[in-house]
Amino acid sequence: MIGALDKLLLVLPSNTYRARRFLESARKLGIQIAIATDSEMSAPDHLGMVFDRLDFCDPASAAEEVASLARSYGIGRALAVDEGGVEIAALANANITGSGRGLEGVLATRDKAELRRALASAGIPQPRSIRLPLDARDRPELGGMKFPMVVKPTKGSGSIGVTLARDATELARAIDIAAEVGREMRLPAGAMLVEEYVEGDEFAVEGMIIRGDLKVLAIFEKPDPLNGPVFAETIYVTPPRIERDAVEAIERSVAEVVRALALPDGPVHAEVRLTPGGSCIPIDVAARSIGGHCSDALSFAFSTTLEELILANATGRTLSDTSRERQASGVYMIPVEAEGILREVRGVEAASRVRFVNGVEVTVPIGTRLRPLPYDNRYLGFIFAKAPGSAAVVGALRAARELVHFDIDAGVAGDA
Repeated sequence: MIGALDKLLLVLPSNTYRARRFLESARKLGIQIAIATDSEMSAPDHLGMVFDRLDFCDPASAAEEVASLARSYGIGRALAVDEGGVEIAALANANITGSGRGLEGVLATRDKAELRRALASAGIPQPRSIRLPLDARDRPELGGMKFPMVVKPTKGSGSIGVTLARDATELARAIDIAAEVGREMRLPAGAMLVEEYVEGDEFAVEGMIIRGDLKVLAIFEKPDPLNGPVFAETIYVTPPRIERDAVEAIERSVAEVVRALALPDGPVHAEVRLTPGGSCIPIDVAARSIGGHCSDALSFAFSTTLEELILANATGRTLSDTSRERQASGVYMIPVEAEGILREVRGVEAASRVRFVNGVEVTVPIGTRLRPLPYDNRYLGFIFAKAPGSAAVVGALRAARELVHFDIDAGVAGDA
């Protein structure tokens, strides 16, 4: 008999790439799944029930509905699959359990300005920043902040709406961009953040909070510099090619963030920068796992997937071995580099034959209207590689990327 701890309600945004992996992992683990989504969706095979067409643009209302459905069907927990479901799942869990433990911290991760405030109040070094309204027209009072600065909407992932400004003219333009993107995202007033730019190499941390303690599953190096004017991420590779003391500094920094926010058990994804002076500065934190197809770059002991670890932890199962496989691995996230309509993709088979490459996936259909960052955070596809060392992974990913060509017709104003 399946009890409440063996049932989960997945909060599944319509634009997620993660549904199949979570559902396959649930089937493998014998976990009964229900799905709450904002799209119209048929129940996948025999895996569970689907509650569709929820209004994810109203998280509080959607959370109430998710909690009511969970209680009706004896489901003990809601679990967010991607960023779009984090707030809904957190509010729903507080409703289901009658406890708000960890809720405040999770909600702080959903607002970049509030995250800055919460971490600074906990004594964690943060760049100086100010919040602005989306309709800001006059030059803001910067309070002694220095260029360069980064302007961003207070919500969103994948660097959407994020722009670097090196002078007052660029700052005005960056504010216009963040405001435009924020309005498209239907963000409330006061949903823009201006902060001082943090110099340094950037790393991503994939972790799991288990009984209140952070377990770092992987640290990803980002070998392509992220220094503006937009911040398109490309290569992630693990393990990172850094000294042990730098690894420990990153792990300490993310552990401090988890404690400061009192985040509940579950996945956590963080971005940090190692400054030229040796400090580790948290840039962003999300109470969810890595997004998109990037989890395919991770495999753990006994070929366990990241999704299996997340589901096992969510259902109270013991995670006996969370060590990553011995090979280095990585992913090339192919950003959109021009506006227009995708007409043709060439070179996928050739890229697939590059030594150490173990997968090439194009995720955008032909005929799709595309916009590059900072206006949209969609990726054209993903290239995966595994090798004995990280340098070989990076080399394979770069070589494969050179072989894949995307023909984008910039002369068409509308969708094909």
